[in-house]
Amino acid sequence: MEKGQVKINFKKCRIAYSDTEKLVGRAVRYSTIPYSDIISYAAQAASVPESNIEISMEALFDAMNFFVMNGHRVQIPHLGTFYLKVHVKSTETKEEFVANFSKNLRNISIRFLPAPELKAMIASTAINTQADEQEGDVISGVE
Repeated sequence: MEKGQVKINFKKCRIAYSDTEKLVGRAVRYSTIPYSDIISYAAQAASVPESNIEISMEALFDAMNFFVMNGHRVQIPHLGTFYLKVHVKSTETKEEFVANFSKNLRNISIRFLPAPELKAMIASTAINTQADEQEGDVISGVE
């Protein structure tokens, strides 16, 4: 696979909690690649039929869902580790926690920790920065 180039747009944004303006950078996302294009690319790169890649990908997705949803971290070599993160409002007692779990549930997300190889590849990728001429956003939360 060819090495890419990351394009970073930056613009001045007002940081709400500190009432200051600072430059904030964001990677440009060009599009969402369809699943069928990924299958085609992988089949061509591996010199195997697309149907074999698709069956393998479906089995991988099933295994990842099963293990992540059962509290495991799933590591994919050279890519990284996926795991489930849950944020729940704290309570005083165990009974209150169990009885009001769905009401106190704040967020569930799948987290990703990149592998060292992926971090090194990203660090060595060419970066192209440019200013975004749009009006700045308001950013709240932690910097």
